[in-house]
Order: sequence, then C-alpha cells, then structure tokens
Amino acid sequence: MDIVFRKDQKEIMKYRSGSMGIQAVPGAGKTFIITNLVAKLLKKMKDGDQDGKILVLTYMNSAANNFKSRIRAILGDEGLDKGAFEVMTIHSLAMKIIRDNTDIAMINEESQIIDDYKKGLLIQMAIDEYESLPSNEGRIRSFLKKDLRGDQDQVDKWYREFTNIVLNAIKLMKYADISVDRLDAYLDKGQATIMKIIGPIYKNYQTILDQEGYFDYDDILIRAYRILVENESVAEKYQARYAYVFEDECQDSNEIQGKIIDIISYKKSSRKKSKRNLVRVGDVNQSITGTFTGSDPKYFKDFCSKADYSYEMNMAARSSRDILDLANYLVDKARDHLEDIHIEPVEEGQAYKSNPKTNKYMLAARSLKSQEEERDLVAKTIGYYQKTFPSYSIGVLSFSNYDTDDMGDFLDARDIKYDKLGADSKLRKKLIGDLKLALDFLLDPSVENFVDLAMDAFVARFDLDLNQEEVDYIAGRLAKEEPEALIYDGAYLDKWLSRVRLRLDDSIRLTFTKLMSQSIEAIKSICDHNQADKMGLINHILSRLSLTNSEVLLSKYIVFYLSNLLVYEGADLDRLALSLDKRYSRVFDGAIESIYDMGETAPLGGSVTLATIHKSKGMEWDAVIITGINKSDFPSSLDDYFRVDRKYLRSDFKYPEAFVNMDIDNILGGNQGKTRASYEDDLKLGLIGERVRLLYVGITRAKSSLLLLNSKNKFIESLNRNMFRKDSSYLELLTSYIEERKNQLNGIEK
Repeated sequence: MDIVFRKDQKEIMKYRSGSMGIQAVPGAGKTFIITNLVAKLLKKMKDGDQDGKILVLTYMNSAANNFKSRIRAILGDEGLDKGAFEVMTIHSLAMKIIRDNTDIAMINEESQIIDDYKKGLLIQMAIDEYESLPSNEGRIRSFLKKDLRGDQDQVDKWYREFTNIVLNAIKLMKYADISVDRLDAYLDKGQATIMKIIGPIYKNYQTILDQEGYFDYDDILIRAYRILVENESVAEKYQARYAYVFEDECQDSNEIQGKIIDIISYKKSSRKKSKRNLVRVGDVNQSITGTFTGSDPKYFKDFCSKADYSYEMNMAARSSRDILDLANYLVDKARDHLEDIHIEPVEEGQAYKSNPKTNKYMLAARSLKSQEEERDLVAKTIGYYQKTFPSYSIGVLSFSNYDTDDMGDFLDARDIKYDKLGADSKLRKKLIGDLKLALDFLLDPSVENFVDLAMDAFVARFDLDLNQEEVDYIAGRLAKEEPEALIYDGAYLDKWLSRVRLRLDDSIRLTFTKLMSQSIEAIKSICDHNQADKMGLINHILSRLSLTNSEVLLSKYIVFYLSNLLVYEGADLDRLALSLDKRYSRVFDGAIESIYDMGETAPLGGSVTLATIHKSKGMEWDAVIITGINKSDFPSSLDDYFRVDRKYLRSDFKYPEAFVNMDIDNILGGNQGKTRASYEDDLKLGLIGERVRLLYVGITRAKSSLLLLNSKNKFIESLNRNMFRKDSSYLELLTSYIEERKNQLNGIEK
C-alpha cells in the first residue's frame, strides 16, 4: 500500500540534494520521515547507479537501533540493499575516524576510549588527588558558609555539585581549545576565580588520561575534527563514502559535532551554494540537555536559516487537541525562550493516524499545600485512570531523580506497581549493593552481615518461587547460626539444610538445597581469597554472583572505578566498600541509564511509569502527571530562586558556573568588559529557557489526559524540615488557562 504523507511532509519528501533543515514538533514523526526519505534516496541512488552510502547520525544507541530496524524493514520490502546505509552515534563516527587513522591520531591499540560515565569516575579521582595535598585541604569546602562546613550532608551535597561543575568546565575548556598549559599560563597571572581550584584538578585528570592511555569523548571529537581539517585526503575519503548525511536531534548538537558533520557531508561537485548533502532534523523547543555542557540550539537555528531548504513539520497525531492547545499557549506566553512554532493536529479523514479524542476535557492543574497531598492525589489519579480507562498507560514525571525515588517509595507503600526509567531503580542497582554486602562481611563477619549477604546477594537471586513467609523463615534460621560453622563445617551445613528444607514446598526443596550449598561454598571462597589482592578479590566476588547480562556490563564499570581508586588513592577495603554505599554510588548512574536504556519502548495499557522529565523525552503515555512545578525548578524571571543559587555557599560565590564562564572568556580574550553580575544573569536566563522547554517536553508526552501539580511544602529529610516552594509562574499561567477553558466548555454545555 502506498504511503500517504501529510501536507507538512510532502515537500520534505521531494528532497534530492543540498542542505535541508527540518524543525519537527513533538510527535511529528521525524523518525518516520527520516527512514522513508533515506529509503527513497537509496532507491534513487540505485536507479542512477550512484556510488556511496547514506549516513544517519543520532545521539543515543537506542535511537540508532530504532533507525536501523526501520530502514532495513523498508529496504526489505523494496528489495534494496540493506548494507547501503550506516547508522551510528556522533561519538561512534568520531571513534571510527580515529581508528581508521591511528597513525595520524597518534594512538595505539592499547589506547582506550572512555565514555562520559568513566570520565566522571576519573574526575572524582582527580579531585581526591587534589585534596590529598595538605595545602589544598579544605579549599573546596571553603566555598561553603562557615557555619555549614561541619554539616556532612551539606558538604556531601556541595561535593556532588562541585564534581559536575568540574566535569562540565573541563568539557567547555576542551571545546574552546584551552589546554592544561594554556590554563596554567592564565593561572600564573593571578586573575582566576574558581579556576584556581579547577585548574589543578584538570591537570590531574589529564595526567591520568595520559598515563593510562585513555581518551574521553571530548578528546575523540576534537581529535577526529583535527584529523579531518589537517588531512584533506582523509576528509575526501569520508566525503566519497557518504553521498548523504542525516543528523537527528540537532538541537542537542555542539559546535565541534557540527563541524565534523559539515566536513563529511561536503560535496565539491554540488551546484548548491552550501555544497552539502546534509539533512538535519530537530526541535529547538526540546533542547533540554543543559546550558553548561557545550550543546546549544543556536547551532541548529543558524543551520536552518542558511540551508538550501528549511521546513517545519508542525503537525502531530500524538496528543488530543486540548493538550496541543495548552502546549501552544505555553509557546505564546514564553516567546523569549520558545520558538514560535505551534503544533497542529493532523488532517481529518486521511489515511494516517488521527489525534486522540476524548468525550470530556481531561486537563487539570492543582496547587496543593503539602507533599503528602500531592502524593495522595497522584495515587488517587492513578487509581481513577486504571479503573475508568484500563487501557491507558500512565506516566508520572518529576524534575529530579530524588523526587522520582520519593514517589517510588510512596507508591511501594501503597502497593501500586510501576516501572522506573533511569538509574535509580533498586533492581538496577542491586549488583552495587550485593558487592558492598560481600565487602562488609569481610570487614565485619558478624551474624547480621552474614544474613544480609546470604539472603540479598544469593537467595534473592535464586530462580525459585519462594514466598515471603519462606524467605523470612530462611533468614530467621540463618540468624540463629554462627557463620563460621555454616561456612566451614560441611556436616553442620547439611544438618541445617535438612531442617530448613522441611518448611519449603516439595517442588523446590531439592533445588533450594543445591543452590544454597553452592551459595555457602561461594561465600567460603570469597572469605578464603587473598585480601591483599584487592581487585582480584573484587573480580572473584563478581564471578561468584549469578549476574544478568546487564549486570555483567555494569560490573565492568564498577571494576574500572574501583581499580582506579586503588591506583590513585591506595584505597583499602573500607574505602572500596564506602564508594559502593548508596550515598556515593550515584557515580554509576550514567552507566546504569545507558545499560538499561528503554529507548522508545511503548508503555503497556494500565502500566505506570515513573521518570524524570529529562528521561521522558522520546516517550509518550495516554495520561501524564507532572509533579513539583515550582519556582526553583521552573523559574520564569531573574528574581526567582534558582537551583544554581546555592544559598549554602558563601554569598560572594553562589553561582560557580558564572565564574567558570567568566574565566573561560578571560582566557579566550572574549570578556568584552562583562561584569560578574552579567555572567550570573546570562546563566539564569539560560536556565529559564531550558526549564520552560523542559516543561514543554513534559506536557507533550501526554496523549489524552494531563495533570499538572505542585506542593508548596516539601519535607527535606537531610534538613529535617519543610521547605516552602512557590508555584512556578508557568503553573499559574497554565492553571488559569485550563480553568478558563473548562468554564467555556461548561458554558457551551449549558
């Protein structure tokens, strides 16, 4: 059957060559249009006996896999060569360029590319090394207010945020071609602010990379770009290989990435003024990757303004007309931060999917007094959806991982089943906890630690249908024994097993006996392992656990991190165990998100999904609930309180990122007389834009129903008190719009 393209897609499908920019609103079907256009161009290339392949670039592995499967399906139906295209991430492309040209890149086979997650681990080690010098002791802590420097919770909070500041500052310096030596020269002038501390940490980090032969993602982008710029023959090879280049999610691109793509897509023989067969697709209104990471939607906007062809895919079938109207209203009210592109419903009566229709207005917004009220309303709303609309999928979106975790704990207490997107699922972090239990037992072989290790790291992994009563009984029997007797006296263990299995179901007795014997033997081998060989011990513990495929991948990150702790800190088992504690194991979150990435999996009817709004991008649900729409998370003016306005820091240093930007401009000679206050205002304005775009993303995840919430009082456990959180001005605007719309509909019905 022939595909029927919408009116906002028809001109795009006429594309043959040149540069083309496509602004695609949420739910516009950009994946659909890219895959079909790629297939159409491949057919044209085959018919015209044209050499070369088509390259499709994305920013997530899950998106790359999605493109591959869809394009292959179309090519299979058309009988075309499935090997005539390539799909990869931009970082994979950069690595390909480097590995194809190792002699020029000056790397060898022993060099290792580290991803952003491993980079974070090494940054932490560089900070630790900086602080190990007596002259630097307390310098990072000195940014805190004096009365808070002894508050460990505040200290931990600042160190987590400082680590991210350092990580992003190094990224920005590398993109700006600021080497360690260039930074040292600036520091010698005595003009630096926060760079006085970040500079030595940058040097430590780069030393680790050089000593170990590591390259981070920023290095490979820069190195790949230089290879292409400095070696014309190499650039020509890739230009000849790829007849067309497509780039998805361009609003998240940075300048270096754009330059690499520009070079590869260049065509000397093109009659077009741009001389590039380059198609870039994105949505500036969904640029939410961060105002302090080097990515900037302005690069995509500039491309669209200069491209041979520029189109808007402004029709979307995902959401009901009511939800589209609300999203468009937000665009109208935030013109300083959102592009003036309205989402239009698809045309009726055509051969493609129509927008959802509801028999009543299903949008609501509430400002509540307390977090308890907010959570109760979320639970009641989930129950209402599941009873009244059992086919509805439900997404509960929050601003931060902490809020998502809190909501998960609340739903657990209510026995409401849910899935969670992101790195904070207890199941996904189980391996980290299990490894810590083993180290804790080695450090303190108490009965309590033995029971925790045996039950959580081993029995919990048994593929047996044990009920809670049986689990409690096994744990209770273990708690009455001496660990040494069970571990080292085989006859004693046999007697214990014979007593315990009598309380178990007949169908699982033999299997339980076998698995429990193997588990005790595994614990014995862990106890007997040479503790002086710390990494050998870690690897041995991991080998004795029944790991899933995903946990095997995660174990590699854990080993990487712990081995570097040993090298650069001389860490003992206590330090290794501490690094796996819940308070500090967020260092693995990025790796976990990557390993367990759900991609664009469609949620099932009746299911509940918890996610941060950031993580929800690319997803959709029939009903969406957005919580915590407050002024600090969703500011709208410079007078609002910002999360970067860190009140626990000294009054002269509440905005560290502004100092970083000022120092970088000073190094580059581009300050132009700007004051610190103007850098602070720029930082705030960037965050206002990012946060309203984030709210826009959350709203446009909904198909049929939407509930917007804020609780004005939130209990902060670390502070042991309630925090007052004013409603965001955007929540007030949207609430007024929703109420007015309801009144209009009620008036019509009367």
